[in-house]
Amino acid sequence: MENKDKLKIMLKDILPCIEGPYIIADGALLGIMREGDLLEFDNDVDIYILPETKINWDKLPNKYKYNKDYMCYKIYNGEDKIPTENEWLRFISYKRCCYEYLGYNRAELTSAISKDYRKQKIDRQYPNLWVDIIPLVHDNKHNLYRLPYHWNGTEFYFTPTECQGMYDNRLGFDIKIPKFPKQVLERIYGTNWIIEERDYQY
Repeated sequence: MENKDKLKIMLKDILPCIEGPYIIADGALLGIMREGDLLEFDNDVDIYILPETKINWDKLPNKYKYNKDYMCYKIYNGEDKIPTENEWLRFISYKRCCYEYLGYNRAELTSAISKDYRKQKIDRQYPNLWVDIIPLVHDNKHNLYRLPYHWNGTEFYFTPTECQGMYDNRLGFDIKIPKFPKQVLERIYGTNWIIEERDYQY
């Protein structure tokens, strides 16, 4: 079974746990809009939830586990093998998103966070396929929903209209994607999002 088929099963199983508004974006949205399916080489699905949305963990099937990672919840099949990962690189990636380190260069950042690494690091507990549930906050000043970390007015966000979502059935079951999905994809991936770039990285 291909990764995208496994992810579709996971997504269908996990969505009943989401009680409130949500939208599916990032690579999953890109695949749906460009190919009518998840991307073959993707290894996760990102679900964004609004502040009022709750996660009912009691509805999560027993075969799945979850843990709180740095910026989201990771849900995965508890029977799959967990690989070894460079936790220091994951820690750096998380800290560079925190407000107190806004504007730090790489040397300044690594020097500042190294003292906290042993106490604050989170060892990876999930295998190579997972679903992220990412909480958004409402930014009253700009009237939009964004990640609850540093923000310069142009970084990753969704408008309230986009967050209303709309149902899509191209994966074989109903999911909610943002309203104006092409607008969202252009903001995330640029104007050439429709062209496949297998080497693209954030």
